Parts: sequence; structure tokens; C-alpha cells
Amino acid sequence: MIWLFDYDLTLYGADERNVLDSLDERISKSVQNATGVDYETAHQIRKDYLQRFGTTLAGLQAMHGVKPDDFFDFIHQPEFLQYPKASPAKRNLIMGLEGHRFVFTNGRRDWSEAGMEHMGVRDCFEDVFDLKQMDWVGKPHESAYDKVEAYLAKRVPEEFFMNGMPANPSHIVLLEDSVRNLEPAHRRGWTTILVNPIPDVPSWVNFYVPSLLHLTTILPELVTHNS
Repeated sequence: MIWLFDYDLTLYGADERNVLDSLDERISKSVQNATGVDYETAHQIRKDYLQRFGTTLAGLQAMHGVKPDDFFDFIHQPEFLQYPKASPAKRNLIMGLEGHRFVFTNGRRDWSEAGMEHMGVRDCFEDVFDLKQMDWVGKPHESAYDKVEAYLAKRVPEEFFMNGMPANPSHIVLLEDSVRNLEPAHRRGWTTILVNPIPDVPSWVNFYVPSLLHLTTILPELVTHNS
């Protein structure tokens, strides 16, 4: 199988929401810088852009001409950020998953790689497929999934792809905290796993776990599903 892990609130969970909150604060400040509004208004604009455009960056690009690397250089200044705690249990879980393991994130790779180093899981993954490799148009836009499939076709054994297309789409497993980001994967026939403590699970989602460490509870059924 090919395992694709979202990073924020998936690889680390809602119990470490402070990690994403520290990044969100920097994102709101970047919106404030671009718009000239007060911080609270910028915070609301950030959430609006996220909903309307898929990522705050996409909104800042469309509405204010912000350059992606300038945006990430500002929000990723480490002195303002928090990172997930070391997790030997997650390391053991991930290393026990047979197949090819990647991170598929709407962030720039330096954010997820720094977090994975703190968690002690960076070497569990073959690579990070990030927003820059998606040409700054991330999940849930279809182009993001097109691009990761094209990338995987070059990175994994030929048995997984035929003429650049997945030989068996269900062998691509996406773990995500966002239902919206799982929908395009579902339409492609990928196996979808919602990782979220709130059990609001659409009927089309293949599997649900409240946190990553609960993945062990569904592995036997998951293997059967993909056999």
C-alpha cells in the first residue's frame, strides 16, 4: 500500500492543538500585514480565505498578490512556533505499516519536517509532498491529487501504476483530519481514513479513528479492504 499522511492535526492530533494555534497566530499576523486591518479582523479574514480558497495563502495570493515563499518565510520563524512532542508510540506504529509512506501536506515542507523531527518520526517517511510541489494550489483542489499521483508514479514500484495511473486506487490510503480534503480522494477510489476526535463521519468515508494511535484498531479490516 501507499500511505499518505496529512501533517497538521493528523500526524499530531487535536490534543496538541497548541502547535497549530502557534502557526495560525503567525498566519493571522501575515494577513494583518497584507491587509492593514487589526489582528481580530485579520483572524476572521484568515478563516474566510481558508474556507473560500482552500488555504489562507491562496486567498492572500488572489486578493493581495502575496508571494508564497514570502508568506511561509514569515509564518515559519521558529522563535514564534511550537512543535509536537516526541512520540515513540507513533514512531512504532508508523514503522510497522507495510508499504510506502509519505506526508501529503498543504504546508511548505520545512514546517512538517521540523515537527516530525521533534516527534522522532522524520525517517519513517520516504518524503514530504508539499504545497510548493502542488504549485501552491493545495487540497482539496483536484490538481493537488493529480500532482501527487504523478509524483508517486515516479517514486514507487511500477506495480502500483499503469500508464501513470494507479493500478488499484484503493491501495493509496489517505489519512486526514479534514473531510473536505478526503472527498477528492474518495472520488478517485483511494482508501479514506478520517482522523478526528469529532465523530462526524460521512457514510462514504472508509474508516474513522479519533487519533492516529487508534489506527491499530482498524488495521485488520483495512488490510482486508485492500486485499
